[in-house]
Amino acid sequence: MKDLNYYLNLPYTISVKKLDDGDYFAEYLDINLTKNNLIAGWGKDELGAINDLKEAFACYVEGALKDGDFIPEPLVEDKKVRINITLPKSIINAIDAVSPNRSKWISDMAKRTLNLNY
Repeated sequence: MKDLNYYLNLPYTISVKKLDDGDYFAEYLDINLTKNNLIAGWGKDELGAINDLKEAFACYVEGALKDGDFIPEPLVEDKKVRINITLPKSIINAIDAVSPNRSKWISDMAKRTLNLNY
């Protein structure tokens, strides 16, 4: 059964912004979570805003569980999967010369080659 701990450990994406007054504002970016609910946090620093947001989210989840309401889970558009590949050392060196992140470079080139627009 999905409980409070289950929802608190899901990988919702958080955005933190510094406000003009120097305080920080945190919110979840998942549209399914924020569409009908205002869940936000404020703090004197980023960590304070995130902690306030998580406390507000915990209150929301507790109420939703009690009332039997639907609680949206984060959207996972395309889960990453770890693979092992073998490439000639010269290709690995060439990739390393143009990118600090081999996996991202290979993924970007595959998307471009396959005409995938995401």
